Amino acid sequence: MFRRGAPGYARAVRLNPRLDTLPSYPTVVLDEKRAALLASGKRVFDFGTGDPTEPTPEFIRAQVAPAIPDNCRYPTVLGGAAVREAFCGWAHRRFGVSLNPATQVLPSSGSKEAVFHLPLLVVDPDAPDRTVVFPDPGYSVYHRGAVLAGGVPHPQRLAGDFKQRVWELPPEVLRQTRLVWINSPHNPTGAVLTRADLRRTWEVCREYDILLASDECYADTWFGEPPPSILEVAQEGVIAIFSLSKRSGMTGYRTGMIAGDPAWMRKLRELRVNPGLAPQDFVNAAAAAAWNDDAHADERRAIFKAKRDVMVAFLERAGLEIVASEASFYLWVRAPEGHTGQTYAERLLEAGIMTNPGSAFAVTDSADPYVRLALVPDVETCREACAAWEAVL
Repeated sequence: MFRRGAPGYARAVRLNPRLDTLPSYPTVVLDEKRAALLASGKRVFDFGTGDPTEPTPEFIRAQVAPAIPDNCRYPTVLGGAAVREAFCGWAHRRFGVSLNPATQVLPSSGSKEAVFHLPLLVVDPDAPDRTVVFPDPGYSVYHRGAVLAGGVPHPQRLAGDFKQRVWELPPEVLRQTRLVWINSPHNPTGAVLTRADLRRTWEVCREYDILLASDECYADTWFGEPPPSILEVAQEGVIAIFSLSKRSGMTGYRTGMIAGDPAWMRKLRELRVNPGLAPQDFVNAAAAAAWNDDAHADERRAIFKAKRDVMVAFLERAGLEIVASEASFYLWVRAPEGHTGQTYAERLLEAGIMTNPGSAFAVTDSADPYVRLALVPDVETCREACAAWEAVL
């Protein structure tokens, strides 16, 4: 035995073996590549991590300082009424749904932690039925949260239009499933589920007594028809997760919202009290201002569209196929013949263009032929990036 603090003590530490089954987190890999490019003196056109560069609107930032009291005490998991009521107001304007701010809504410290922790609500690591279904490719936290909660991850392989069809899963998988994740608009592909798709998904989950979790972080990032919410279809047996990161440029604030079935939300509140998952009150003040205002979200969507138009025009001119990409903050692009997404991403790095290989978002080989572009650079930089991309072509 090693005495704590003695030389060699670290060799005796026993780690959770599930951690070793997970690959490096995609943004960590991108950060390392960005640092190497900058160190070499190369100009970087960063379409990698989906972190918008447009400033957070001033009226949102202005809410923070006045909301910091002299004695800044512990926030509560429930959060103040103002942020919950503001979100419910947005949900009614955006989707036409009525939510009870006292029983159906909880603020989160960004959507990522909400996604990561949700499997803890339903997964019994000692039970035979502990499967968590998620889209593949998809947001990597679905997989990571399931694994570290002791669940059995089941990546549902997407192809073609990259729309997730839960009703096509085998009955033997559904009988073992506790939680199904859907994501529309979808990261990384930008595919959108229709209202009929959402209803059919919900009906399957009700039949098999599965909690349906709908990740709707990109609900306000669209370029044609606004995408529907699962909350428009049903709320029983449903939890939906929303975010202000892209909608309002608040990635660093770490603020999101969880909404849904009152019975499930009551149990989720009990769970979240244990690790103290609660945004600070001054962040909630800024979030309330953001949820109460739609004009700034419309303006940001117009900015994203202008970037998208530049990139789509170039990619089509270059003969590169854009797949899905109906909404969200991303473009899903098939690598040219002779390349995988990984090799093409590496080729683009030579021109200082950072993208994400599709394989970074997948457990299966479903995304191997693709790269994902996040609409991060401003319009002029997008044009300059296209010129640099020409050299790769």
